[in-house]
Amino acid sequence: MTVLDLTDPEFIQNPYGVYDRLRRDDPVHYSKMGFWFLTRYEDVCAALRNPGLSNRPSRFSVVHESNRTRHVCADVAANLVAFRDGPKHREPRRIFAKTLTALIKERQSLVRNVAESMVARLAGKSAMEFSAEFAEPFAATCITQMMGLPSADVARLKAWSNLLFYMFHHIPPDIVDSVNQGLAEFRSYIEQVLESRRQSPQDDFLTHLLDDCHVEHELSPEEMVDNTMLLIADGIENVQAGLTGAISTVLRHREAIDAIRGGGPSIHGIVDECLRYESPGQYQGRIALEPIVIGGKTIRANSVVLLGIGAANRDPSVFQEPHRFVVDRKGAGHLAFGLGRHACIGGALFRAELEAALVGLFDGSIELALCQDSMTWTTRAGHRWPAELRLNLARRAGRC
Repeated sequence: MTVLDLTDPEFIQNPYGVYDRLRRDDPVHYSKMGFWFLTRYEDVCAALRNPGLSNRPSRFSVVHESNRTRHVCADVAANLVAFRDGPKHREPRRIFAKTLTALIKERQSLVRNVAESMVARLAGKSAMEFSAEFAEPFAATCITQMMGLPSADVARLKAWSNLLFYMFHHIPPDIVDSVNQGLAEFRSYIEQVLESRRQSPQDDFLTHLLDDCHVEHELSPEEMVDNTMLLIADGIENVQAGLTGAISTVLRHREAIDAIRGGGPSIHGIVDECLRYESPGQYQGRIALEPIVIGGKTIRANSVVLLGIGAANRDPSVFQEPHRFVVDRKGAGHLAFGLGRHACIGGALFRAELEAALVGLFDGSIELALCQDSMTWTTRAGHRWPAELRLNLARRAGRC
């Protein structure tokens, strides 16, 4: 019988063999660690749409709403759309999505300009650690410019964002105090920026959000602050990880580079295949509100169910040759951004950033080459985030 241990170093470095065995032998798997794990695309899609599976944190979690008076992280979680169901989720999500979507349409050139500027800075470099030297500043510059935040604050925003992401899975007991302190500081920072925008409006996301909330009166001050924190964290951490993983994937598949340079398959399709092939978010947690039958197994109320996004994205019943990168893959869409009512609000911005970076890095004057045979992945629960990516750089032959 296949044993699923999410902390096993071998699983962290390559979970796909375990996913394959579970999908074949025990697709609705109960782990000795006390949770259910789904690996089939069909089951994960159904679970993402099932209102009987709640996004609210487990009652045993530090971030459960019963801990709001004791832990800042629990108070923040209670305001985040990612941890809400039903009407409490619907309106805040609608307003944030509306404001962000409108601004992305207005600022279509912003991301491309940032990518071009970042690529230009690579002139003369012969090597770099991509995640820290390109992906992080690129992601941070895009989201801070969109939000209207000073570039001088990037280091603090990065540190706070890193702490915020612990809320989505297990927070190690020894860092709970650090998470609480960091989120309190993050909150204070956003509160001050919002107050500044009330006094002196600018043409940025936060001013637009204040305008939209003034018209619709649907967001509390706490919801506005805490969900802004989530957007910033997602825009830094997940984009940095997703872009680093995408570059590593493309460099291991020459046909992807040729397609980016040669006007073959759409860049949109290549980005989607990168997200399917190495999904930055590997699983999402849900709580069963009532007994639920999945794959012939009854899941009791209050059980933790992990939806295997990374496993579903390599389900052979949906994706032909799922472990092969296919630049012009057709058919069902990946689940890297989720599905339905809880689909990622920032998915469109995420995709735009990856597209701009891939085009800038592979269709210009730079030649990138891997310095390592394999990728090392972080041990962050629920995420497949590269630890580092070392590259050699050279000028492309025939390019000025």
